[in-house]
Amino acid sequence: MNMIKNKNVKTFKDRLYNSMQGLSVSAFAKKCDMSETVIRDYLSGKTYPSLTRLEVIAEKCNVSFNWLATGYRLEVFDPKDDDDDVYNENIYRIPVYKKQLPTKEEAQYQRYIRETPPVMNYPVVEGWASHRGLDIKKLIIYWAKGDLMSPEIENNNGLIINTDITEIVDGATYLIEYENFTLLRKIRLTLSSWILICNNDQYSTIEVPKAHFDKYNIVGRVVQIIKDVF
Repeated sequence: MNMIKNKNVKTFKDRLYNSMQGLSVSAFAKKCDMSETVIRDYLSGKTYPSLTRLEVIAEKCNVSFNWLATGYRLEVFDPKDDDDDVYNENIYRIPVYKKQLPTKEEAQYQRYIRETPPVMNYPVVEGWASHRGLDIKKLIIYWAKGDLMSPEIENNNGLIINTDITEIVDGATYLIEYENFTLLRKIRLTLSSWILICNNDQYSTIEVPKAHFDKYNIVGRVVQIIKDVF
C-alpha cells in the first residue's frame, strides 16, 4: 500500500467543503446530525472535529476517514510510476488515555493500565514523528481535563506525550504520576528541587525536594497539543 495526497485539497476545511457536494450548510448539518454553528466553525477553520465526529462525517459523505482527517488516501501503486504525489508513509494509531497512564513499556503495547484501557486511538502520519526525531511507538496521548494548565492547555485538549524521556528539560510540561494521582505540570529546575507549576494562578505550585524524586514517576513530556480529541 502507498499513500497518495491530493495537493488540490490541502486543508481540512477544503476537504470538508469538497465532501459537502454542493449541499448548503443547513442541509449538510442536518445530514450529519450536527448544528450549523459547528459546521460553519469547521469550514472557517476555527475548530477541528473530534475523531468521533470525523467518523460520522466520513460515513455520511461516503468518503475515506483517512483522507478526510489527513488528506492522504491508501492506494495500490506501481513502483515503476514516477509521481511526485506518492508518499510511502504509514499511518499509526496512538493510544489515547483519559485517566491512569501507562509505563513506557506498557504504552508501546497498549495494554490495560490499572484496569483502564485506552479510550480511543488517534491517527498520526509516521513522517510527522520522524521529522521531529520521535519514536512513534513511544508516543501516547493524554486526554486533558480541567483548567489547571489553561490557557495553554484547555479542557478536552489532547496532549501527545513522548514517554522516551532521558532527562528533564527546564520549563517543559510533563505528565507525572504520584501515588494514585496523575499530574500535568510544567517543571522548573532548581539546585535542590523540582518546582511543579500550574499555568492557572488559582492553583498552587508543588515543590519536590531531591530526596522525594523517586516518588514521582515521569510518564513523559508533552510534545504536541491537539485541539479537542472528542
